[in-house]
Amino acid sequence: MKRAPVKQAHGRYNTPHGCVPAERRKITPMTYLDDVPQDWTRPEYSALRDVLVHAYPRRADAAALAEAAGLVPGTFPERDDMRATWTALIRVLGDQGRLAALVENAMRDPARAAYKERLGELLSGAPVLAPPQKASGDGDWWRGADRTAGAEARLRRERLMHPRSRLMEVELAAEVVSAARSVARLSLRFGDERGHGTGFLIAAGLLLTNFHNVVHEKFGPATSVVAEFDHDQGKHETPLVRRVNVEPCLSSPDGDWAVLMLESPVDRVPLRLGTPFDIGVDDLVVIIQHPHGAFKQFALEPLAIRYVDELRIQYVADTQQGSSGSPVFNEKMHVIALHQAEAPTAAVDGSGRLWYNQGRRIEPIMQELASRNIQFGPDV
Repeated sequence: MKRAPVKQAHGRYNTPHGCVPAERRKITPMTYLDDVPQDWTRPEYSALRDVLVHAYPRRADAAALAEAAGLVPGTFPERDDMRATWTALIRVLGDQGRLAALVENAMRDPARAAYKERLGELLSGAPVLAPPQKASGDGDWWRGADRTAGAEARLRRERLMHPRSRLMEVELAAEVVSAARSVARLSLRFGDERGHGTGFLIAAGLLLTNFHNVVHEKFGPATSVVAEFDHDQGKHETPLVRRVNVEPCLSSPDGDWAVLMLESPVDRVPLRLGTPFDIGVDDLVVIIQHPHGAFKQFALEPLAIRYVDELRIQYVADTQQGSSGSPVFNEKMHVIALHQAEAPTAAVDGSGRLWYNQGRRIEPIMQELASRNIQFGPDV
């Protein structure tokens, strides 16, 4: 059953981010935003929820945004955490016919400009969704010493972590900014379907990303890939964009990695793969990424690594859908892993769920590249 949108009287609200009620535009055909009841087996709802959690992590801002969209007074859902709050709020707004109005208001919020494009995609009749990852056949996948029964959940894609404090030497900031120039948002097409991922330069004309980013488990190989190196909030006279050959020049489905060739080389410094330093539990990680296909961001987590073996590194860090294929750095800004996956587990203190992440170690990928005489790194 689908219901017609509820008409709202115009008025101005005194909100912390200056939202005003959206004039509900007529969407033809109606989208999932208008469905009542909502079918949460559709991935669009969880994708929208995760973007809103990331963009509006404070309860007061979420409440103000909902009020500006026409939420019936007294119906804001109070939950223990913002993920549960946004899940309930999306349901309530859907029942009231105001969900699309909220998304439209969020798109116009200047404080959330990083998410404007992604919210616009989710407002459309054919939302862009991240390529799914195959579930792990090994339920006991988490190897950290702090694993719990909840960590046996099947692998899923990027979710929010519990907040962790971050205090580091200021010199690291300049190195992150420099490395970020070599990380790109990938805009993916699979016929009529679209998606986002992340990739990074390993040579002037080569990108490394996840195999599942370019070969969709449902729609097959990508039919178009575009790499955007300057998709951020900085000022660029001519943003660097390259089309990408959709056929990987080298890939490993089992290792979940693929090397893609740009249509022409770029004048950016490739990232340094591998490190001479040991990798161990409690090491810091930095992940430069395009969560939800939004503007470039980075996660910095001290005490992040929980487990290391020859093929994988497992860590706690903030990622989201669209972060797949991101470089995982150590504190020296050496690439130590290719970000791949995450899974939920219960927090030890019972406060909710934590989202553990996994990256494929970079050394096996380097060995395969070398065996095929593919040169990589900042010196090529």
